[in-house]
Amino acid sequence: MSKVKRFNFYEIVKYFCLFFVCIVLANARVSGLSPFLYAFFFASIFVGLDEKFMGVFTLCSAILIDLSLASLYVALTVVAVGIVVFYIHKFAKKRIKLLTIFLSFLISLVTYIYYNRAEIFDCVYYVVLGLICLYVFVTVLQVLLLRKNCFKLTLDESICFLFSIALLGVGIAPVKIVNFEIYRLILMFVIFLLLAVNSATLAYSVALSFALGVSLSCVSLIPIAEFAILMLISGVFSAPNKFKIVLLTVLCDAVIQYFFLNKSWQILYALLPIAVAGLIYLILPKKLINNLSDLVYVKSTEISSRALINTTRRNIRKRMSELSNVFMDMKQIHLNMVKRELEKSELIAMLSREVVASCCKDCLDKNKCTRSLGFENKSNLETLIEIALTKGKVTLLDIPNSMSNRCAKINLLVNLINRLTDEYKQFKTMQADVNNVKILLADQMGAVSRLLLDLGEEIDTNVTFDMARENKIISRLLSNNIECREVLLYAEKNSDMSAILVVKAGGAPELIVEKIVGEVCRTPMQITSIIPLEEGNYNSITLHKLNKFDCIFGLASCNKSGNDESGDCHSIIRLSGNKFLLALCDGMGSGKSAHKMSAMTLGLIENFYKVGFDNDIILESVNKLLAVNNQESYSTLDVCLIDLDKNLADFIKVGAPFGLIKRDGNIEFVEGGALPIGALDNITPATYKTTISTKDLIVMATDGITDAFETQESFCEFVARLATNNPQTIAESILNEALTRNEMTAKDDMTVLVARTYLKNK
Repeated sequence: MSKVKRFNFYEIVKYFCLFFVCIVLANARVSGLSPFLYAFFFASIFVGLDEKFMGVFTLCSAILIDLSLASLYVALTVVAVGIVVFYIHKFAKKRIKLLTIFLSFLISLVTYIYYNRAEIFDCVYYVVLGLICLYVFVTVLQVLLLRKNCFKLTLDESICFLFSIALLGVGIAPVKIVNFEIYRLILMFVIFLLLAVNSATLAYSVALSFALGVSLSCVSLIPIAEFAILMLISGVFSAPNKFKIVLLTVLCDAVIQYFFLNKSWQILYALLPIAVAGLIYLILPKKLINNLSDLVYVKSTEISSRALINTTRRNIRKRMSELSNVFMDMKQIHLNMVKRELEKSELIAMLSREVVASCCKDCLDKNKCTRSLGFENKSNLETLIEIALTKGKVTLLDIPNSMSNRCAKINLLVNLINRLTDEYKQFKTMQADVNNVKILLADQMGAVSRLLLDLGEEIDTNVTFDMARENKIISRLLSNNIECREVLLYAEKNSDMSAILVVKAGGAPELIVEKIVGEVCRTPMQITSIIPLEEGNYNSITLHKLNKFDCIFGLASCNKSGNDESGDCHSIIRLSGNKFLLALCDGMGSGKSAHKMSAMTLGLIENFYKVGFDNDIILESVNKLLAVNNQESYSTLDVCLIDLDKNLADFIKVGAPFGLIKRDGNIEFVEGGALPIGALDNITPATYKTTISTKDLIVMATDGITDAFETQESFCEFVARLATNNPQTIAESILNEALTRNEMTAKDDMTVLVARTYLKNK
């Protein structure tokens, strides 16, 4: 005899609640569609609920809400598929996989799709909505049934719970007993209960989600607005005692109903559910509320959250490494797709076959030429094709006498050879462009792969924390009347300490905060960002080590005489860390077209540097992009990377003129060189690296400036004579001198950029 399964009180309550949920979900409609009950049925099978009970609940709920033959057939199909899948896995003694549940759910909807096949869009919407709900219900049921504390949720789980609560609101909203709205009683009771256990955030989230479902059901925002106000009142005055908060909430809703919703005697129907919810809340035993409070309360641990940071960083590094491998594989695929150029012998043989096939196919002497003069004709033909490839074309004068005397189609032969060689040259040019594009993409993917690996290495270093100093900072700030809730001091490998503070808005003078944090960390600190927090009147303040050095810039330019636009473009941007990018780009020619080319080139350069690519990859990629263009698109490029932390200046010149570094009145020469970007497929930039110190001046100029001076020495002598250290004054002086030497006429676009490093006083 089989054992009869016994149900205790909690099991009865659980399945009663499940039946209630099934009825509510069957009653829920979004845009007239209701796949929620069937998604819930398959989710219940997946998590291990009793399949017989859940099948009966599903059938009964579907029939109660929609007593039609079509509804019955759809429900029977869904339940039958679910039961079959369950018992197949049960007899096979295998756990049902999530993918199997999704596929089974799709199969079970065949009857619904059959009845609604005329409405294709609705069917698709129904299926997609059902799959989403299936995932949501699986997540929610796993938390409720398999965890002891269902309030410790991840972000995904929280979203799923709120989504489920909204669906319950959709299903409960239409339910009324006369004019008594059930959803108002349930929603207000939940608000009272959660506020009683000191979980205001949870109360707000649950109540607003439920109210959202009600609003979707009645297509009105009034429920959300009404209960948002009631939650606000309840949350603010929840401390004194239970009776006062219930009374205040009822009175507040009465005011809302009377003055804003224009209800008169019907106000009683609106207030009664809230009053009943308050009464139930008042008679709840204190012990029950305390038990619920223990369940809801989640203790936050600083140590676990900080350990989570390092764990997350390691996981990110692992994912980035895997992604790097993907890009490296894609690079190899693109390189494998590059087609090689035919060898000369292969090309001649291929064209020879094409000529013979096209010219000799209808010739009456074809067999004679092939049998008796085959080798000689083949040699002559290959010689003619080689001449066409070398000289560009073949003429009648190039035809051997032995061949011209015998061949009746000599003119056709000459024309055919010339046409085929021309077509091949065009094809060769096109193939070279395609290969360049493939190589460019491969280089970019390889660069992205290396960049991801580098970022992964940077991330895969444990962040160290200093809790002792954190407490000291909080104590120091409080002693200075600055309310500070949290402090996080952290440092990555080979980096300086950084700090994040949560302080009261408006009550934290920046200088005092920087001073206190700097004294505790034993290094000068500076505030880099202040972000208002949504939660309370607090700001999040981020501090980093104070940079000792900074940089100021000067710029002067003028267009070529007679042009409205300059072909020169410049860039001055701060990169990650304490680094600056200075760049001048001079497009070929002048005017609008030159400006467009230089702006495009400089834009690419800026974006590549912001991402963090290496110099070689940046220049090679930009060069190939311009070289692929069939137009003559050349640009000179003058780049200076300034690293103030390492006191280094890195110069990169591609077709750009020389530059200068002025140190204590002395001039250091920076050679230019190389062809412009886009001129050749490959470039070799002129590079120069040097150390810099305070008050050093860096001078960069386009050829419109340097060509105005007779020699390089005259330009250096002029800069050396300038007494000022103001970069803007120096830039303007150089431009004015260049114009003076050209009789106040700009023979070319002129741009000069000057930078100076200095030591901060702070």
